[in-house]
Amino acid sequence: MKKLLYIGICAVTLFACSTDNAELIDTLMPDNDENSDSDPMDDPVDDPTEENNDDYFIDSFDTNGPLIDYVTNNESALPNVSSVSGRYKAVLEDNNNNITLHFHDNQGRIDAKLVTFPFEFIARNIGIGTIDDSQVAPSSSGNPYLFSGVQVHVKDFDSFNSSHVVVGHRGGAEFTVEGKNTVDGSSSVNDIGSNTVPEGRADIRIVGNDDNTLTVYWQTPNLDYITADDTWTLYNDIGNLPGAAPSYDSEVYIGLITYAFGQNGVPFVGTCDAIQVKD
Repeated sequence: MKKLLYIGICAVTLFACSTDNAELIDTLMPDNDENSDSDPMDDPVDDPTEENNDDYFIDSFDTNGPLIDYVTNNESALPNVSSVSGRYKAVLEDNNNNITLHFHDNQGRIDAKLVTFPFEFIARNIGIGTIDDSQVAPSSSGNPYLFSGVQVHVKDFDSFNSSHVVVGHRGGAEFTVEGKNTVDGSSSVNDIGSNTVPEGRADIRIVGNDDNTLTVYWQTPNLDYITADDTWTLYNDIGNLPGAAPSYDSEVYIGLITYAFGQNGVPFVGTCDAIQVKD
């Protein structure tokens, strides 16, 4: 497409020069070309309410089998993670000793990408499902703690410093989005309220700002995100996760997690349609 545009520009220029017709150039090459990016506010890192899908790395999990080009920490905590039929699928069948948990100094599995501030990461249609159907949320009977979502982790996985936003059941707060900051092994956590994501899935958006802080958004799943506009909502109206946030360096890992607390509600699956990354 760029070559065709270049050839077209050359042709217009040659014709205009031969005819000395400046008006023709103005007509064929208007200043407000919809493909131009002259306004720096179009950058979603500068204006986190908008994004241009053409600028993202997108993983739609189209290749069945192991995840491709992810850095995995604590793989043994949740061994059954793969791409299946165009989705991330994490099958959580056993949570003995809370092996999958992300809380205080518990660190379950994460499948992550290394990014540099400023950045933007979006997880599409992420949340929890049943073993038989990832798009049907498991029951909240018995106040289970079942989640899938996005975690930002300092570059050193041996350090207990991270932030995450996950979707699922949080005990008595069912069908919700949970936010958590963990600093030196001490976690602060809250949620956006029960039945705010009634399908047990949501779109999660984390913007890494120029000052190495995070701004967090969510929305009910936009399944037509390639063509349809998003309607992002700031997490708990402010976009900040609870408690003190870790002090992040210029590079962090960000990726997908699935976990439970206790055995109630197990087994289940974590699911995600796609991720979009810009840094």
